[in-house]
Amino acid sequence: MQNRFLLGLVVLVSLAAGCNKQGQQAAGGGVAARVNGKEILRSEVEAQFAFRIKDAPQKPDAEAANLVKLEILRDLIEAEIMNQKAAQLKVAPGDAEIAARLKAVQGEVSDAEFNKTLDARGVKPEDLKKEIARTLTVEKVVENQVRNKAKVSDQELTDFYTKNKEVFNVKENLYRLGVIAVTGDPGGQVNNLTNDKALNPAMATTKMQAIEGRAKMGEDFAQLARALSEDPQTTQAGGDLGYQPESSLDRFGPQFKAQVMKLKVGDLVPVIRTEEGLWLFKLTGRREPGQHDLSNAEVKLSIREELEGRRQQLLTAAFSEQLHNEARIENFLVGEVLASFK
Repeated sequence: MQNRFLLGLVVLVSLAAGCNKQGQQAAGGGVAARVNGKEILRSEVEAQFAFRIKDAPQKPDAEAANLVKLEILRDLIEAEIMNQKAAQLKVAPGDAEIAARLKAVQGEVSDAEFNKTLDARGVKPEDLKKEIARTLTVEKVVENQVRNKAKVSDQELTDFYTKNKEVFNVKENLYRLGVIAVTGDPGGQVNNLTNDKALNPAMATTKMQAIEGRAKMGEDFAQLARALSEDPQTTQAGGDLGYQPESSLDRFGPQFKAQVMKLKVGDLVPVIRTEEGLWLFKLTGRREPGQHDLSNAEVKLSIREELEGRRQQLLTAAFSEQLHNEARIENFLVGEVLASFK
């Protein structure tokens, strides 16, 4: 999971919470790691650890705590590696981009309510803006280094269609759906790229509002799902549920089916709240009965998205790993943990 930080914003505030402590060289605090000579303070690790377990029903014992801290430090190391690469490439987001992302993170909540949420978590608005700028910078680096290399040729599209022609022989109306799920269960398992988890119903509501806002602003739904969705079954696929026959939509309820059938491709279904959590669906494709070929723009686009999505995921992981291999990393916390068992 070396590239877990590459996509999306980490839970609204988790890294920003650490930023509040950045630069505070408390007596005895020391340095947790160095990346090419740049120090990562122990206080940053401790701040994020405190934030992560703040709402946990049971505090971890010493060994479990060290495991969490090692994971946090690994993420900080990877983030610093990418920040240094961004500085080398001189890639920086503009003020308008930062303001637009901040608005998307805030969602539909009022300024007063949003600032109250930040304050309750000990996060200053300026620190959140800095974290948004960092995240946008990382995205720009990935765009710069990966996106163009992930493009597929027309011949590759043709080859894929030829091998999977029967898939495009539609028997009844099909609706391709994407989903992003958020739950308030602190014990729920996630495998999204940012290791992001809402720990209670209030956090779940705030998180989903931010996700919906970002989706409405035009952010890539699949990337949001990979970064933030808490549905372990669909996260790695960018929330893609594939093409669903019209008859199968009944399992989501008659109201949901009626809504989907009226949507245009690209529309969102208003957030659905169930006992399991919050669900945001998007209609990403539609096919009517018959044999569809590459003259159908939707078919061509869906194949391109699938092939380029696979390739981009592979290249992003490889790019991140390459930067990691080239970096000079000193991880002092690892040494301390190993020494404690001698």
